[in-house]
Amino acid sequence: MKRFAARIALLAALFASQVAVASQPGQAEASATKTVDISHFEFHPDRLEVAKGTRVVFSNSSGTAHTATDKGVFDSGHIKPGHSFAVRFEHKGTFSYHCKIHPFMHGKIVVG
Repeated sequence: MKRFAARIALLAALFASQVAVASQPGQAEASATKTVDISHFEFHPDRLEVAKGTRVVFSNSSGTAHTATDKGVFDSGHIKPGHSFAVRFEHKGTFSYHCKIHPFMHGKIVVG
């Protein structure tokens, strides 16, 4: 049972380290979460409209690694198959991102 609890704690720590926050100190966080699925060498949906404060999870359900990158804003690093990366959007605007490994993969997050 100790071994199981240790694995759960490790997974929780790894997940927490994969969350990027695009915010300023002192801002309130919204509880909304939206998901962008990465599969078939595409982001689904490729355009997502969210409210300020929304947490967007990029979930890789494909069989190969991908990234979700908006230079200077967020960079997921390699998201292995079955793993995810999250970003909280605290500023209004349009965030265009791509996969560094597969540059033909593009998407947009529109924060209103």
